[in-house]
Formats: sequence, structure tokens, C-alpha cells
Amino acid sequence: MKGFGSKDKNIKNSTKKNVDTFDKDKLISSAFSLHSSGKIKEALEMYNFLIKNKIYDPRIFINLGSIYYQLKQFDKAILLFDESIKKFPNSLEAYSNLASVFVAKGRSDIAKKILNKTIEINPNYLKTYSNLASIHVGEGDFEKAEHFLRRSLNINPKDINALVNLGCVLKDLGKTKEAEIFLRDAIEINPVYDFALINLGAVLNELGKIDEGEEFLKKALKINPTSPIALNNLGNILTNKNNLVDAEIFYRKAIEIKPDFSLAYNNLASLQAKKGNLSEAEKFTEEAIKYNPKFELAYVNLGSIKIDLDKLAEAEKLFLSAIEINKNYNYAYSNLFRLYEKTNRLKKLKDKIESLEKNKFIINEILMFKARICFREKDFTTAKNLIDQVSYEWIKNTEHHTNILFWSFKAFIEEKVENFDEAFECFEKSQLNLKYENFNPEIFQNYIKTYRRNLENKNFVVKNTSLKKNEFSPVFLIGFPRSGTTLLDTILRSHPEIDVIEEKPLINSVERVMKSKFKYNLDELHKLTSSEQDVLRNHYLEILRNNCDKKSAKILIDKFPFQTVCLPLINLLFPNSKIIFTHRNPYDTVLSCFQQSFEPNNAMSNLRSLDSASQIYDLTMCVWLDYKTKLKINYITSKYEDLIEDFDTHILKVLNFLDVTWHENIKNYRNTANKREKINTPSSSQVVQPLYKSSIAKWKNYENYFTNSKKYLDKWKNYFNY
Repeated sequence: MKGFGSKDKNIKNSTKKNVDTFDKDKLISSAFSLHSSGKIKEALEMYNFLIKNKIYDPRIFINLGSIYYQLKQFDKAILLFDESIKKFPNSLEAYSNLASVFVAKGRSDIAKKILNKTIEINPNYLKTYSNLASIHVGEGDFEKAEHFLRRSLNINPKDINALVNLGCVLKDLGKTKEAEIFLRDAIEINPVYDFALINLGAVLNELGKIDEGEEFLKKALKINPTSPIALNNLGNILTNKNNLVDAEIFYRKAIEIKPDFSLAYNNLASLQAKKGNLSEAEKFTEEAIKYNPKFELAYVNLGSIKIDLDKLAEAEKLFLSAIEINKNYNYAYSNLFRLYEKTNRLKKLKDKIESLEKNKFIINEILMFKARICFREKDFTTAKNLIDQVSYEWIKNTEHHTNILFWSFKAFIEEKVENFDEAFECFEKSQLNLKYENFNPEIFQNYIKTYRRNLENKNFVVKNTSLKKNEFSPVFLIGFPRSGTTLLDTILRSHPEIDVIEEKPLINSVERVMKSKFKYNLDELHKLTSSEQDVLRNHYLEILRNNCDKKSAKILIDKFPFQTVCLPLINLLFPNSKIIFTHRNPYDTVLSCFQQSFEPNNAMSNLRSLDSASQIYDLTMCVWLDYKTKLKINYITSKYEDLIEDFDTHILKVLNFLDVTWHENIKNYRNTANKREKINTPSSSQVVQPLYKSSIAKWKNYENYFTNSKKYLDKWKNYFNY
């Protein structure tokens, strides 16, 4: 029946004859042949001709329905599959295809009913279970997907596709060890099944078996060198190995092969964010969403990037968009709740949680943040009751960032109900951020020592004594993390003539220019010529003003505690700058650092235990003592405890140092804090509260944990008169 449906008059006339004169099997075979050879229009006409002439075969209805499905003519497809089921009630493929049409129409509820009917007809029909699993994966219900895939494997334990799919589902459920078992079983059946190799590589990466995971992905790429998913997953492994250069190459290659590969765009964005290239990260995540508007993870990741870019309203919309896509998406809820809590929008957080009380999928997130609200409202007993209801299994399996946040929340609650040993254990768990694996505390220690070496250079000392004053100099608010800098920052920025640039790495930017453009190390400041100093000074002032919000301010304060160690460079560029050095009881300072879940970097990696925090405190205070002795700096000290005990006297002393008069706004600093969209330190929830004394001498509750730290802290306790 070659050319059926063409303009050949003989063929057209032949179709008018009684169909009984033809060989039915030959007609059906011809229709199938046209279909399989891609002649869809001709096949469609042939199938319709056969049905019109009452030549019935389940394959005719199914194939014709499949054509209409491909053409997105879903209603016609439904009629044909329905007709097939009526005429051939045991035609299981018709049920399966009918379910697929309803999934495409967004009616997975109907699809599931159809597939369950198929199980009643034949509980051993494997395709039904894979289809049901696929539907539940699409709905984000991985537990039900796991259930149906396991039922499929009970029927056929050697079904390689079910083994791989179950491995993928278990991976998404956080059951990576089980996932590894099923994926290895699949590879044992077919050692060259690249899809199984790719997913096993990804699972091994999550299990920390990075080198083995890399081997499996390289095997997959030998089989299929242009596999975008294999290239992407290898990029993930290289990212975990901190080989960001090669990781980026593999992500970009995956995108080159598959330009709409949203997952690779998202991973490339995460890599750029890790490198600090937030604008690039923003761009690539937007590409991921463009190519997959239902990519909920990308929405959350983009929201996190927007927060780092201080675009908080956009971040909120992105988290809500992710929730709109998947109403049970825990990761989006935890990020949204965290945004509200971090920005002190507790009423909004309460209202949101209240509207979600019946959502069983996020019950643990709700309990966790309700506990945090009670903590913030000083109802510590209720907070303790709520946090203790959070599922232990959820704590183990939730994504890492939320896990860290949980232990931090719980630690502070346990502290308030005076369970100090329990609190200490929770604080230790809150410091187990896996991102710290990419950082080395010794790098920051050497950074301090490198700066200090400038004082040993006679040429630097001579240069430092002959520096000329600048027309404009910023003020530098320094000290040590958790020594009261954020509180003082919030108070001072309440003055209309003062603006504070909070924890922006401005001096680090100057350091990069010095290294890249002039090729000097940090202990070679004496080599900088006057013109080179001008370049660095102008670079700093440009980015300082770009980060300034209050354009009318006469005084700009660069607040960054650890810039204490950078004073040789600061003093060289701005010899007449004023320095505000904050300090607090060394024991309370170190304890508070240990209690915070800082964003990991080389500096913060020194603050993960009381001992290591005490050592870096000692090193920092030693260089401060050297600097204030040997450099010509104009400084004032701000003692946290004095600020708490006698607010007016202390702040007036600081204002006099800055040559500004008292202003009524100063006492309303909490209003200033509440108006700020984002506070870039862990103190965001504290500076909106009235002054309190509970943080003074808090270290005594943990005195037995300071045994090894005394040799570092006692001398500074005496030095600062505590």
C-alpha cells in the first residue's frame, strides 16, 4: 500500500472498494510500515481508513492515538485510547498511553486512577509501576515513587531501568547508601550502561567517595563522550575537589552540547557564586530558569544569590515562585522562613507558618521556625518543647544548610533553659558546615603574619613616618568578630551625618589590585611608590562611595572587624584616618564566635572551636598591640561592656572623637535596625532588641570547656582590665 493517501487516482479508487476484498493483515502491516518509516500523515490516513472500515486491532487504536498525542491533539488521543479499552478491555498499553495523555494535560490525578485500574487487570505489568513512579517523581512525592519501583523490582529483580530509577529516587530522598546498592546492581547486569554509570558517579560524589565517583563518570564518558549529564556530573565532582577551573570547563562543554541544559547552567552559577562572581552567578541561574521555568531548585539558588546582592524583595519572590511550582518543596520553605527571620519580619513569618500548618510535608520546618519565633519572643520553654518535636530522621536527611541552622537554633534554646552541656554539643554540630572543607585556617594565620612582617622592614617604618595627610579619609571600625562592632555600627549609622559600610571586603579589593597590577606581596608595602599608592587609594575610595547608601553623609565608616590585621596598608593609604577599635571580654568574644554559624572562609575556619578561636584571637591582639605601638594611628577604643552599662557617656565619647555632635536619632537606633532590609552579620536579631546584659560574662556557663584556651586569653583579659 505504498503511497497510501497520495494523489494516485488508482489508489484512491481502490479504497472505495469493499475492504473485504483486501487482505486485512496486509493493510494493517502497511499502516505499521508507514508509521515506523516516519510517514506520519500517510499512516494517520491509513489508520483512520482501517477504523472507518471496522478493521479493529488494539495496535491500530494505540498507534493512531499516539500520533495524535505527538501532535498534541490530546482530546482525539483520549477518544482513541478509550475506544481501544472498550473494544479490548485487556489492552494494557492503551491504559498506559491514556494515562500519559492525562499527565500531559496536567491531570495526573486521573492518570493515577487509570494506572491503578491496570494493576487490577494485571498486577505483573511492569510499565504501570514505572509510569506511576514517574508521575510521583513529577509531583515531588519520592516516597510513593520508591514504593512503585520496589513493587516493579519484586516482579522482575533484573529490570535494569527500574534499578537505575530507584537509585535516582533514593538519591533524591537522601538515602544515598541504598541508592549506591541499586545502581551497582544495575551496572553488574550491564557494565556499559552509561546512564547507570553516570548516576552512580553522582551518588558516590554525595557519599564523599569522590575519586571513585570520578572514575565511573569517566567510564561513562568513554562510552558516550558527548553525554551532557556525564559532563555536568563530572563538573560537580571537580567542584567538590575544589578544582574550579576544570569544573567550569566541563559545565561549559555540557552547555555547548546541550544549549538548553538548565541543570548545567545552575551548577555553573553555583560555581561562580563560590568564586564570588555574584553577577555571573545571577546571570547563569536566570538562564537555567529560562530553559526550565519549573526548575524549583534554580529559583531557590537565585533567591540566595539575590540575598547576597542585597536584592531581598526579589529573593522573596523567587522563593515563593519555587513554592508555587512545588507546594511541598522543603528547601524553598526553609529559605523563605530564614529570610523572614534574618530580616526581622517575624509577623510575616508567623502569618506564613500559620497558613501552612496543615502541610504535613513541611511539619519539621514549621516546628523549627516556630521554636525560633518563641526564642525571639523570650518564651524559651515553648521554644524548647517545639524544637524537641522535630523528627530525628528529618534532621539526618534534610539538606545541609537547614541541618546546620537547626543545630544553631537548638543550641541557643538549650542555653536559655540552662542546659549548657547540651547547648555546647549543639553548637559543635552547628560548626560542621561541609563548606569548611574548601578552606584552610592556616591561610588566614599566615595572612596576619605576612602583614606583620612589614613592621620588621626599615624602609616601611621610614615611609610610615613621613606620610602626608589626605583630604578625605574614611573611619575604620575594627576589632575582633563578636566584640560589639555591629551594635556600635547600628548606633552610629542612626546619626544623619554618618554612614557605615558593613562588612564589604573593600581592603581585600585593594590587595588584589596591588598583587595583580603592581606584583607586590602584602609584606612588600615599602615598595609602593607614591603614584601606586594614589591608584590604590582612589580605587578604595571609588568602591567605598559605590557602597555608600547615605550620599549626604560627611563621615563614612568602613566596618569590618578583621581589618584590624590590615592596618599597615590602611595606615599607608590613609594616615590620618580615625580608627575605632572595639573590644569585649576575650572569653565572651571567643565563646560568641564559636556559637555563630558564619559563612565559611579561611578566616572563619579559625572560629569553629574554642581552642582555635582563642589562638586566632591571641594572634590578632598581638598584631594590634604592635600596630598601635609602631604605627602612627589615631584611634579610640570602644569597650562593649561600657556601652551596655553607660550608653550616653560611651557614645558621646565616640561622637566627640568623630567630631560630630549628639543627635536625637542616636537613642532610636533600634528603629534604624528595623528599617534596614539586611544586616550582614549574625547579630541581625540582636541589634533590634533593647540593650541587655545577659551576654556579659556568659562564658562562665561554659568555663570547663575553656581549659586549653586560658593560656591564650588570660593575658588579654588582664590587658583589657576584665
